[in-house]
Amino acid sequence: MKKIYITFLIALFGISSGFSQAFWTVNYDIGVPLGDFSDFISKASFRGFSVNGNAYLTDNVTLGGTFHWSGYYEHFDRTTYPLDDGAVTSEVWKKMYFAPITFNARYIIKPPGAVQPYVGLGMGAYFVEQSTQAGRYITNPKNWKFGLSPDAGVYIPFGISDWGLNIKATYNAIFYNVADINTLSYLYFSVGIGVYSW
Repeated sequence: MKKIYITFLIALFGISSGFSQAFWTVNYDIGVPLGDFSDFISKASFRGFSVNGNAYLTDNVTLGGTFHWSGYYEHFDRTTYPLDDGAVTSEVWKKMYFAPITFNARYIIKPPGAVQPYVGLGMGAYFVEQSTQAGRYITNPKNWKFGLSPDAGVYIPFGISDWGLNIKATYNAIFYNVADINTLSYLYFSVGIGVYSW
C-alpha cells in the first residue's frame, strides 16, 4: 500500500510541476462522523492530516489531488452484546482509519482583496480499515472503496509572500456497505499552510 501512496505523490508532484503555477497545502484535520458512521463511532477525531497539490489551468480553475489520513476511536463500557451464535459480555473498542487518494478540480474565486475563497470536487479511492474488539472477538475488515469529496475553503496570503493560511471543510461520501454500515460519510475541517510554486 505504501507503494501506491508514494506513486500517487510522485505523479501529483510531476503533474503540478508541468504547469507554470501550482499551489500546495499541508493541513491538520479534525473529523466528525456522519450517518451510519456516527452510530458506529460517535466521537470526533483529532488525529488527521492532509496534503494537497493543485496546478492552475486558468486563473480560476485548478486540477490536482489530495492524500488524507484520519483515525477514529471510541471505547464502550462493559455490557452484553449479541452475536450471530450467542452473546458476549465485555468492553468494546471500535476504530476506523481512512487513507484516501483523490483527484480534484477547484474553482478559485478571486475578489479584489487578498482573501481567496474556493470550492471543489474530488473523487477517488478510499482505503478504509474498520476494527471492532469485544473480549477475544475481533473483526478487522480492510477495503478499497470509491468515494466523493466536495470541499470549500479560503486561502489567506501572508502579505506579499507566496505563503499563506489555508482553511477548508471537506465532506466525504464513501460507497461502503460493509459490516452494517451502509452510508459511510464524515466531514473534516482543515487548517494548514499553503505555498505557491512557480
